[in-house]
Amino acid sequence: MFDDATNALPPYVNDLRAWLDEWYDHACRFGMVQPPFTLDETIADRLEGYFQAGLTPAEGAIAFFGTVH
Repeated sequence: MFDDATNALPPYVNDLRAWLDEWYDHACRFGMVQPPFTLDETIADRLEGYFQAGLTPAEGAIAFFGTVH
C-alpha cells in the first residue's frame, strides 16, 4: 500500500509548507519576487520565524521584502 510522505510529517511541517506556498503566491502576485525563487536555509529560517510569530503569508511577504526603517 502506498503511503503519502506528507502524512508522515508532523502537522507543524504541513502547516508551515502551506504557509510558505501562500507566502510565495502572494509575493509573486504583487511583484515582490520573480520565479524562480531560491529558498536557502537562511531565508527559510527567517520565514519560519514569521510563521511562528503568527504573521499571515501576506504580512510575511511584506515583512520580508519591505524596506527596513
